[in-house]
Amino acid sequence: MGTYKRGKRVKNLRNSVILLCLALLLSGCQLKEYVQECVQEQDGGAADSGEDAQDVSGEMRVTFLDVGQGDCTIVQASGHNMVIDAGNNGQGGKVVSYLEELGIEKLDYFILTHPDADHIGGADDVMENVEVEQIIMPDVSNDTKTYADVEHDIVTMDIPVIDPEVGAAYKLGDASFEILCPSEIKDNDLNVSSAGIKLTHGKKSFVMCADAEAPSEKAMTETFGSGLECDVLKCGHHGSATATSEEFLENTDPVWAVISCGENNRYGHPHAEVISRLEDADVQIYRTDKLGTITAVSDGENISWKSER
Repeated sequence: MGTYKRGKRVKNLRNSVILLCLALLLSGCQLKEYVQECVQEQDGGAADSGEDAQDVSGEMRVTFLDVGQGDCTIVQASGHNMVIDAGNNGQGGKVVSYLEELGIEKLDYFILTHPDADHIGGADDVMENVEVEQIIMPDVSNDTKTYADVEHDIVTMDIPVIDPEVGAAYKLGDASFEILCPSEIKDNDLNVSSAGIKLTHGKKSFVMCADAEAPSEKAMTETFGSGLECDVLKCGHHGSATATSEEFLENTDPVWAVISCGENNRYGHPHAEVISRLEDADVQIYRTDKLGTITAVSDGENISWKSER
């Protein structure tokens, strides 16, 4: 896929230029100068909303690891590291190998979004091979061996566990993240119990909410509103039609969307409805089933993209 950079509002630039072109010419303005000024204004990302941007001195790397039909995201910022989920049971070795390849020996945070096997299956492998300072995970259990194995390692290794509280904020080097969900815990609905975050680096931000579906998205919209606006949206529940609702997409208003799913998976992810919503909103889509592992690199002003294939 190569490297690709794009400002937050450049996707809307062409429409405004077309609408204003005639008026500018009639008023005697120089169109070329206007476009240059407009591009400069649009290239700021979420900070254009008036929010104070973080000062950053380096890059943040966000890797959406291809773990088939599952989730694993690796965040590196100024020598600090975080992993969000670890794929299914058979993917733990791949996650550990990739962390070793990146030179990651310690995690500041290990977020286990909810106890479904395709999200926590490889977590025990990670804990047994990489130092984990803190785990963030919702207080919900699952009656499976996978969950029991993860709990066993947490207790045996005495790793502190933080319950994700909506609105709580954490630092990660030059980056920071805020808990967006869950607003409620349901033992009979693990997806609604999913933990999600907004990750911010300078003027760039990512919203990633695991398997949170439309009810959780509605709760986030009611709580945060336009505060959900981001540059990158990781689509909920592997691109299922039960997530990435129109209202949530409108509030996040991303330039790019990432979908983590397995090639030819039995669920049909990503669903056609989601792809259609994203295309209608002029969102660039990156999928692990098509591109393999996908990496986004933020310098605080721009985001560049690379993929495995």
